[in-house]
Amino acid sequence: MKITFLIPPAVGVPPERIFGCNYGYFFQHNIFMLYPAAMLEKQGYDVEFIDCPVEGKDENWFKEFLKKDRSDAYVLYTVFLAEKTDNHISKLIRSIRKDVNIIFIGPEPTGFPERFLRFVNDDKIFVVRGETEITMKELIQAIEKKKEFGNILGLSWKRKGKIIHNPPRPLNENLDELPFPARHLIKKPKKYFNPKLKRKPSTVMLTSRNCWGRCIYCIPCSYSFAREIEYKKYNNWCKPKVGLRSPENIAEEFKLIKKQGYKSVAIIDDNFVNGKERTIEICNRIKDLDIEWGCLARADCLQDEELLEAMAKAGCKYVDMGVESFDQKVLDYVHKDMTAGQILNAILLLKKHGIEPKINILFGTYPYETKQYIKWTLDILKQLDIDFVSFGLVIPHPYTEFYKIVKKNKWFATKSGDFEPVDPYQEGTIDFPNMDHKQLKKMIRWAYRDFYLRPGYIWKRLKNTKSFNELLGEIKTAWNLFIRKSA
Repeated sequence: MKITFLIPPAVGVPPERIFGCNYGYFFQHNIFMLYPAAMLEKQGYDVEFIDCPVEGKDENWFKEFLKKDRSDAYVLYTVFLAEKTDNHISKLIRSIRKDVNIIFIGPEPTGFPERFLRFVNDDKIFVVRGETEITMKELIQAIEKKKEFGNILGLSWKRKGKIIHNPPRPLNENLDELPFPARHLIKKPKKYFNPKLKRKPSTVMLTSRNCWGRCIYCIPCSYSFAREIEYKKYNNWCKPKVGLRSPENIAEEFKLIKKQGYKSVAIIDDNFVNGKERTIEICNRIKDLDIEWGCLARADCLQDEELLEAMAKAGCKYVDMGVESFDQKVLDYVHKDMTAGQILNAILLLKKHGIEPKINILFGTYPYETKQYIKWTLDILKQLDIDFVSFGLVIPHPYTEFYKIVKKNKWFATKSGDFEPVDPYQEGTIDFPNMDHKQLKKMIRWAYRDFYLRPGYIWKRLKNTKSFNELLGEIKTAWNLFIRKSA
């Protein structure tokens, strides 16, 4: 059997599918597809990975491809901004390949499987909910051997037009047992990059799954979100416990990445920094590989200088932090469970050890936020001399606590009066007592211009650019930042 994992041609601007909540202006490896791909390869199946936006393949190419291709199944990984595109592509697949199997994975199919199983009497469309690896393996084996699907945990499917939701699959508690993502399937690795990492080619890594934080608005990386959605549905809305890979296993993947020719790694899960001893052990195991990397972390986990020194020596170039605000009222309201002082201290310690703090600020997390609060946050960022800041608007996704608050208070500004998918870096969907969605959108545009178009900031970036190619990268990033976000 042949299984093709597919990122289809986009309808408009391609959505970013790693974190799943914006239209990205750079591409990173979708290892959330490459994990189940590796599992199927391990079982002896013929596996292909096609990333149409990266490979420059449009819908006309895809139609011709479908006429010639003999795949037995196509797999689509869907985030909320990609639902329209992926359902369109599934219809296109079915119009040309009448009997091929179509499999949806990712957070949106997990949360709303019925929306992906619409075709009347089409019993060859499936949704693999939550974690994909084992369920995908069992599904493909059942398709190959023409067995019943009723015993496959974590699967939604159709029998004679009726949608069936099998019981959930227990969380995988031993992540070390999984094969590493099948990066060798990527056709154009040099097309993927991360502007926060200078060395190329670059890839991404997942060292844990899910997060123990209580932030009411949080949408973690899209694979952890799929895992969280599935768990919440069947466990009284409780979040799943964090799944951790061992330091040994993480180091082995770093070594493989090095062997494959990658020079930088973006660690995209929330819990790489999970305990001082564990993190230092990982750093000690990878420090001699000469790979630059960055990660996500909570500010309250970055208060130890010995830890940060180990990270810097091991090649850490940046840490991505969800700060949202420096106002303690806002932090308390969203259950950040940290203080503004801890955030400031983390930023200063990172800079002291030569690690770039990359700051994420969310507007609209606090119903009584004002323009003065937002301007005050920007003034602090300028004083801290931060180079990388992302400004966005909170998205009340139905599987977050924040959604319940917005829905209860009738703050949705959408026509439906409910959640609608938008890019939070460009649009808002909430009218708060102090600011409506239009004012919040204007504040996003103002924040980007006010922060990044300062003469001192521009001069600093140009002065620190070390090569012509790096300069071109800076220009490309700035172009997308201001043109796309101001559209």
